[in-house]
Amino acid sequence: MSASRCVFVTGGTGFVGSALVARLLASGDEVHVLARRAGVAPGAVAHVGDVTDAKSVGTALAHASRAAGSRPLDLVHLAAGIRYRRADRALLERTNVEGTRHVLAAARGAGVRRFLHVSSVAALGPVARADEALDDTAPLRPEQHSAYCATKARAEELALQASSALDVVVASPGVVFGLSAAHSNSLHFLARAVRGGLGPLAPPGSLSVVGLADTVSGLALALARGARGRRYLLVESAWRLDALLALACRTAGVRAPLARAGSGPWRFLVAGATLLDRLHPAERVTPESLALLGQHFRFEARRARAELGWRPRPFAEELGEIVAFLQRGGGA
Repeated sequence: MSASRCVFVTGGTGFVGSALVARLLASGDEVHVLARRAGVAPGAVAHVGDVTDAKSVGTALAHASRAAGSRPLDLVHLAAGIRYRRADRALLERTNVEGTRHVLAAARGAGVRRFLHVSSVAALGPVARADEALDDTAPLRPEQHSAYCATKARAEELALQASSALDVVVASPGVVFGLSAAHSNSLHFLARAVRGGLGPLAPPGSLSVVGLADTVSGLALALARGARGRRYLLVESAWRLDALLALACRTAGVRAPLARAGSGPWRFLVAGATLLDRLHPAERVTPESLALLGQHFRFEARRARAELGWRPRPFAEELGEIVAFLQRGGGA
């Protein structure tokens, strides 16, 4: 029996994207993936291209549209750069903003039925205090200092503006934790914690978190049931970083950071890292990433629960499985 629906996925070979592609294939969908090279995404139809190249995006979607025939063609736009180095700001602009512009234009030309834009809670920016939280109705913050956060906000703006002519739905995950063959910054972060390599002080900020499987289920629900022009946050819970690290270390049986750094000393640390970065640019622990760890990214996923029926499992369970995997020698 042929698939009843075709789904085109950008970013389908990444951390979240590969898990989403596997779910779509398991549900019987015909999946087309935009990829930089052939031979990836087993079970899916791979189209060689890149979101920064408008022509390749248009060609790939045209091929997918012809393959769909009379069946509906949906699109999930997951491709994005997640980088925190000064040297990568122009690349983030090309990938996150111009790439989204290219995919939207190609989707209109290919007759896409529904366009699911995968944004990030980072596009909404931080709150001032750890006892505050933003929800699905919060305004975008394209003026943020972080190039990643700012470009994700501008990309979401483009997607929402296109909802007048295209059936656009936005899903915005928090920091995604999970087990995957694809690389993730969150797994690297936990791997350092399990090895006891985080130092004596925890950052003073907050994260909103969600498991990989729950992220994928939320994306599938948003694609199927989301209301046009609406945003759905996908976060299970929000944590102070010192509490999150204490839980991870306790689960792993290693010593947790002794205390939470104060916001003033943390800003001093970021300033010092900024000076050092001008001489020896960091690859992962950059001044921008350190600054973000000092802020409170706290969110509540009300719409996904109320409108989509999304039910994520407690994050502590997800964390326990990841820590056990890392202790067996897996991970970054």
